[in-house]
Amino acid sequence: MKYFKSRAYRMKKAYAISVVIVLLISIVAVSLYYYMSRPQTSSEIRISTNPWVGFTPFIYAQEKGWLEKTPFRFMWLVDLTDNARLYQRGFTQGFTATQYELMHFKEQHAIKPVFLIDHSYGADAILSNRTLEELRSVKSPIKVFLERGSLNEDFFEAFVKEQKMESLVFSQIDASQKNIGTLPMREDPVIIISYAPYLSELTKKGYQTIASTQTMNSFYVIDALFVDEKVIDANKQEFIRLKEILSLAIKRFREDPKEYYATIKGYLEGQTYEEFMASTEGIEWLNDTVPETIVAHLNSQQVKTDRLLP
Repeated sequence: MKYFKSRAYRMKKAYAISVVIVLLISIVAVSLYYYMSRPQTSSEIRISTNPWVGFTPFIYAQEKGWLEKTPFRFMWLVDLTDNARLYQRGFTQGFTATQYELMHFKEQHAIKPVFLIDHSYGADAILSNRTLEELRSVKSPIKVFLERGSLNEDFFEAFVKEQKMESLVFSQIDASQKNIGTLPMREDPVIIISYAPYLSELTKKGYQTIASTQTMNSFYVIDALFVDEKVIDANKQEFIRLKEILSLAIKRFREDPKEYYATIKGYLEGQTYEEFMASTEGIEWLNDTVPETIVAHLNSQQVKTDRLLP
């Protein structure tokens, strides 16, 4: 009898613990949902971003505490397409991205770049385990690993057209950059669309760059902070301050790149200092001056620039 009482007690205790765990999980889930879905207030502007080399000044500013007295809160993601999902569901008021991510929005008329960040000049790349000439002779479908719904698709399309590879058969495989970066060296011919910091892991495995935003003539990539124009108008001084913080972080990078790297390296997917410095050579910062040719290029792509800060 004592055994059965003890067993019953243990069962009741286990049940009580499981109920408490379920309740705690429910409370955390509800709290997170409430936090993410609450309406925008004048005291907080949420921005989604990722560890692209051009966006690392925001990491530096965040780690240094420079954003604490501003309304800006950055959410760090991996998938480029998550920017659109979070913004469209009202979880964020802005996002960092290229003009191509914006062009994939179904409704983009109210989304404007508030300031430009960089011009990609080699830090976005197309890699393969074959040379261009070897790829041209492949008869079977060539697997292409890329993020659908992002500039990766546009980049690949421009590459195929520029290299006159339309006669080849490609099989596109949707994957996040996190997963793409872990791809082992394959035996079958493949093409990979990637960007810094994920490029470093791929090149270590033996994948070679066959095209980039430096070598392409028909693909021009600009990174910017995109925000709904009503949010820009209501918070202009705050965005001016954020642009100043961006410039200050870039200045710190130029003055002491090793200290800068040490501050942000936790976000860099294992990039060494040398690899990070190499990736910075693949972009041109646009925080100080914006060439008219860049503005004209964006306008030609129907990206409205009338809210750009000076």
